[in-house]
Amino acid sequence: MVKKIAALLITFLFTLVSATSLAQGANPFLGTWDIDFRESNFGSATAPANLSRTYFDHGDETYTYMVITTAQDGSLSGTTARYSYSGEQYPIASFNQDQSAQISYRKIAPTTVEYTVYLNGEVQQIGAKVVAPNYQQLTIIIQFPNSDLEDQVLVFNKCD
Repeated sequence: MVKKIAALLITFLFTLVSATSLAQGANPFLGTWDIDFRESNFGSATAPANLSRTYFDHGDETYTYMVITTAQDGSLSGTTARYSYSGEQYPIASFNQDQSAQISYRKIAPTTVEYTVYLNGEVQQIGAKVVAPNYQQLTIIIQFPNSDLEDQVLVFNKCD
């Protein structure tokens, strides 16, 4: 009986270590994240009624993000882009933007990336995205270097 319990315990620990290793190897940004209004600071911008982000893996070292925003008046807006962590610029598609925006990403650490948004070739936004050690919270620090907009710190909670 003791040997069976020991074997089950060893099997459980092996499974736990394997699952933890697998989870740590996966991209921690993937999935859907909803805004945490209490923890977020929108700077000089008006907080939306709702904000969510979803990240997808294409399996070829490229990813897609999709951001859906519901404004206080109930109107929807959104952006999406396919990207990699190469630093290369990728076009951003937007529901309501006629200008040519692009984004580039670089991975700094397994749970940290930096990004730059360009509008008509000029830097509009720089930021960093950090996933918490428990993989349940995403913090995005945003700066607007060529404007009077105040910095933002947006905090999102993992949905899936």
